[in-house]
Amino acid sequence: MTAPSRTTSRSRTGHLLAQLSTPARRFLRTEASSAVLLVAGTLLALLWANSPWGDSYERVWHTEFAVQLGSTEVAMDLRHWVNDGLMVFFFFLIGMEVRRELSMGELTQRSRLSVPALGAIAGLVVPAGIYLVINAGGPGAHGWGIPMATDTAFVLGALALVGSRAPTQLRVFLLSLSVVDDIGALTVIAVFYSADIDLVALGIAALCVVAFGWLTRLQVWRGPAYFAVGVVMWLAMHASGVHATIGGVVLGLLVSAYTPRRAEVESAGTLARAFRQAPDVALARRAKLSVERAISPNERIGALLVPWSGYVVVPVFALANAGVQFSGEVLDRALTSPVTIGVFLGLVVGKFVGIGLVSTLAVKFGMGSLPPGVALPSVWGGAAFSGLGFTVSLFVADLAFDDAVLREEAMIGVLAAGVVAAVLGAVWFWVLGRRAPQVTETGARELDPPVDPEADHLRGRADAPLTLVEYGDVECPFCGRATGVVEELRRRFGDDLRYVFRHLPLPDVHPHAELAAEATEAAGAQGAFWAMHDRLYAHQDQLEADELLDHAAALGLDLGRFAEELGSGVHAARVRADVVGAEASGVQGTPTFFVNGVRHEGPTTTESLAAALVASDPRGPGHGGLLPPAEPVAPAQQLRILSPPVQMPAIDVLPGGPLPETPDDGSSPRLSDEHIAVFRRMGRRMSTVRGQVLLRSGQAEFDFFVVVSGAVAVVEGSLEHGADGGKRVVAVNGPGRFLGGLNMLAGQRPVRSLVAAEDGEVIVLSLEQLRAAFVRDRSLADVVTRSFLLRRAMLIGQASGLRVVGDRRWPASVALREQLAEDGVPHQWLDPADDDAARRLLAEIGAEDATSPVVLTPDGRVLVEPTRDDLARFAGTARDLTTT
Repeated sequence: MTAPSRTTSRSRTGHLLAQLSTPARRFLRTEASSAVLLVAGTLLALLWANSPWGDSYERVWHTEFAVQLGSTEVAMDLRHWVNDGLMVFFFFLIGMEVRRELSMGELTQRSRLSVPALGAIAGLVVPAGIYLVINAGGPGAHGWGIPMATDTAFVLGALALVGSRAPTQLRVFLLSLSVVDDIGALTVIAVFYSADIDLVALGIAALCVVAFGWLTRLQVWRGPAYFAVGVVMWLAMHASGVHATIGGVVLGLLVSAYTPRRAEVESAGTLARAFRQAPDVALARRAKLSVERAISPNERIGALLVPWSGYVVVPVFALANAGVQFSGEVLDRALTSPVTIGVFLGLVVGKFVGIGLVSTLAVKFGMGSLPPGVALPSVWGGAAFSGLGFTVSLFVADLAFDDAVLREEAMIGVLAAGVVAAVLGAVWFWVLGRRAPQVTETGARELDPPVDPEADHLRGRADAPLTLVEYGDVECPFCGRATGVVEELRRRFGDDLRYVFRHLPLPDVHPHAELAAEATEAAGAQGAFWAMHDRLYAHQDQLEADELLDHAAALGLDLGRFAEELGSGVHAARVRADVVGAEASGVQGTPTFFVNGVRHEGPTTTESLAAALVASDPRGPGHGGLLPPAEPVAPAQQLRILSPPVQMPAIDVLPGGPLPETPDDGSSPRLSDEHIAVFRRMGRRMSTVRGQVLLRSGQAEFDFFVVVSGAVAVVEGSLEHGADGGKRVVAVNGPGRFLGGLNMLAGQRPVRSLVAAEDGEVIVLSLEQLRAAFVRDRSLADVVTRSFLLRRAMLIGQASGLRVVGDRRWPASVALREQLAEDGVPHQWLDPADDDAARRLLAEIGAEDATSPVVLTPDGRVLVEPTRDDLARFAGTARDLTTT
């Protein structure tokens, strides 16, 4: 079991421990130091217990200590205060680690979790099984839980000593494994190593859990409130018969974890700048609270408690529990004791065989994959180290046996197993290193392929002597922070530096990253890669498909071309090529920087990267001094253009009589059986009859549909009884087709109606169910989202001429009509007083109370208060469309 990690979100190539994340590096340093102190505490306990003053060891730890308030008293010896009291902090951090992994770490990526999860389960079951085979029916049978847990602090410390012979990514695999190992071991302690249950006390503890959860929900930021609830819960758990440390785990699971919130980070920066300009006590307090709120409570509490747990709690626990007296009689007994043998074989053999064999089978049978750079032989080496089960094994031994003799025998087995497992793992990696000496870190640190000015996206002179390459993810918050670092470096080095951006989307943790990366490439096809790059990083919380269209419109791009290229995925190959290059270059997380062709291993701060650039300057030392920081350049004024989720002109009316199915052009995709099965589980089935209205344009509440049987027609125009409204059938969709619009995905009202053309059946999905299905199946999300984009592109392409929406009586409308007539601009006027489509358009863009008309352009954009030049430009586009 592990002292909880301090990592941020990690994925297939996410923010890995070996990479640039400061919390990750801090975690590794803490783990390594904690392992050293743990060994020191163990050795000190053994020396003390076997010294001439050995009797004092037991006397000290059996010293009674009581806390009394009135007639209520909690009295235990010092060892139990350590095991039942101090260790609560350790297990509280275990709970926080599991919550962090569920929210933003290894447990968010199912594809990468399957192999370590299966290995962890086998690493729990096989050691317990070996122990029970040896001890079944004997007095030590109750100790079967002792060899189950792995002490990840020891394991990572051992890996650090092995050095480069163990792949860096093996740490990620073992941390994934440790999370499942933690959950299994804690469940065993809660269920099988608790005394008689007091339901009243357990009920009080449950109320404390509710109170703790409410404090989190109410965003109470003060620690004393949580501490008070925790103390009451500890007392209740102590009285309930369930081990008090389980309460710590439960509370840890309630501490929320999330990546830094951009709005709060910006607010913290604003308040800090305000305090610098006008130091004030109240402003200082607000700035301090703002900084704290920007970081999740899980991260903040962990930063406070991890050092105390690693440097104090765990070493003191070792000092209190590892003091076994190695007399000749004890050793003779241990050599033949079923308990010692069972613990030893369970940890050394059970962990090695269970984790190694099951992980191998899982990979061979395609049940999952290993992290990049990790091969099965390395996994077996990690499995050997997993026999280091020190902390929790000793903890369970104390819970399992009241008999001091059995407890001593178990402890000897744990200590012996730790020594043998460490030696076995070290020898294993030494042999691997001897067999494959050519596998080193050096090759994986070089940029592959090298920078190509003709193919790469560059900022700066193409022949600049210094090169900085970043592999980034548009949705990654850490990459968002790095943009400021890059801009500062470009100001400092001026024309001496060229900056290159390459894509490394992490879809397991950033669901919008791949489409956003393609959006920058689609913008790049129109000469606006860097404009889109900067805009998306400035709006990392606005990366839905319809929002990408909004960004494209705001940059003045050809919206139809942009939407069609995103929908058809023509730029996906370019993004994949960058990902392949990242893997060939040994990139394992974002952001990753290459300085003059070599991967940067230090922190991603301005000073660190600047020092690396200077140190690796190919012109030699003393070349190219840094420029003074430049004044930031004011951003260019943005166009007043909105991307419209609006009703577009109709497709040609289909001929009368039986309506044939419209060919599949990708806009209403025909789903695979696997995708339909996902929707069947998420939605509800409904029978339809010919003429039944399934969806009415403009209605506030709507659903999405999958045709199971029969046919559904897409109708434009009013469906009101007796009203012509220009209604036309624009498409007919048969079984397997998905129906819905991009504006509906954005929560906006539908602009067309759906009517059953034949009797049949459909699957009905709410917006929430559709989004849940997208989370469950990324390939399904990709198919549907791209179909939305293709439909928008077709609608944009069908528009012709300018359409003006506004009340003809408005003074601004009168002036605009005169201007259009004077310039000879062809247009169509839609008056909301007598046109439902015009009213819907104004409602959708939030202009119900407007007093000025808006203009719908041929490429589907909405212009608010357009200039004369804007109208002339877009009128020219309309004429071009008409003549082609």
